[in-house]
Formats: sequence, C-alpha cells, structure tokens
Amino acid sequence: MGKIVFQEGDITACLERVLDIIDLYELYVLNGKQDFKSVDDLVWICTEYLDKKILIEYIDIPVDGSSIKATFLAMADGSYRIGLLSGMSDEEERFVLCKELFHVIFDEESRRSLELAAHVEEYTSNIALDKSEPNCPAAWETLAEIAATEFLFPFERRVQATANGSTADYGRLATRFGIPRLHVEIACGAGNLRYIGARFDQINACRNPPSASNDDSAQLNDAG
Repeated sequence: MGKIVFQEGDITACLERVLDIIDLYELYVLNGKQDFKSVDDLVWICTEYLDKKILIEYIDIPVDGSSIKATFLAMADGSYRIGLLSGMSDEEERFVLCKELFHVIFDEESRRSLELAAHVEEYTSNIALDKSEPNCPAAWETLAEIAATEFLFPFERRVQATANGSTADYGRLATRFGIPRLHVEIACGAGNLRYIGARFDQINACRNPPSASNDDSAQLNDAG
C-alpha cells in the first residue's frame, strides 16, 4: 500500500470523534453494547441526533474491477448523497456504508473535493505509489476507513482477540463483528495495535487526567 501521510492530530481527532459516536450509539440504540453494530442504526444516529440529511442509493455499476466502491457527495443544500456500487458482500457493504457515514460525520468544507474524477485518480494513485503525499480530501478517505474500523471493531476488542500473543481467529472475528476479513487482519496487526493504542493512551490521558486528590496523596507519600 502506498504511503499516506497524516499529522498525528488528524488521527487522534478522528478517533475521538468515533468515541463520541459510539457513546451516542450505546446510549440510544437498543442493545447498543453488543459486538455486532447496526449500520442502519448509525444512519439513524446521524439523522436524528446529528441532524444530517442523508440519501443512500444503489448505483447500477458492478464493484468488481472498479477502483471505488461508493460515492459521497455533499450537496449545496447541506444534505448528503451516498451511492453504493452493486455486487458487494454483506460484510463489505456494511463496512463501506459505515465509512461513507463517517465522511458525513467528519464533513468540513476544507476536506471536500469538487473535482470528483481528479479526487478518485489521486486517491487510487496514492494507494499504488510510494512517494505520494495526498491532499486533505484523499487523506480523509483513509481516516474514514480508520473510523469505520474503530466503530465496527473497537480497539479494546482487538486487544482482547490478540491477548497474551495469541493468534486471532480472523474468520470468526469477521463473522462476529460483521466486517470483511481483510480489515480484521489489518486491524489486528501488531504495528496497527501499537500505533492506535498510543493514540488512545493520549486521548484517555486528556479525558481522564489525574485528580488533584491523587496528586496530593502522591506528594504526601513522597514527603513521608
């Protein structure tokens, strides 16, 4: 895979937003803490609680042989159109739709590309070449994939699956969480777990700073 360059802050912000969405999902969706998350309910979260207007439609273009699997358009009236190519497996369609929904969630003017053909060419060329550094819209394609993985197959579950150096059963995990096996294998990779884990350590440190009482106790212990 080609080199796609991000600032660490981009990935941290992406993961923080996913955590916020998971909190909403678990709060408002029946059985929201189950491993298998409903992408239909994520659509509901986007429309009902984030006030997003989304049209999801199927495009009569087979996904086989195509460099893309879906389209995402931010319309002038503030609504969004997601187009899904035909012929995807259930797991693949779930993952792709989830990724496109995170485009909706992340949407800002600076992240859009008005030149669809050029955007597709840039995104696919950045996957194929090692020396490319994509602009913001292309980079957010990959960040949306990271977000979809984190929503559907959370980091803590990946850690559990690989605990004590055990080899994860990728096929069983793919079925359990309803995502393509390839994404399970990538997400459970040692390098991926180390890097994403470090980002979550930073997030947790900011969200749960040591309390003043703990600091005072530590100082008293040192003085004693």
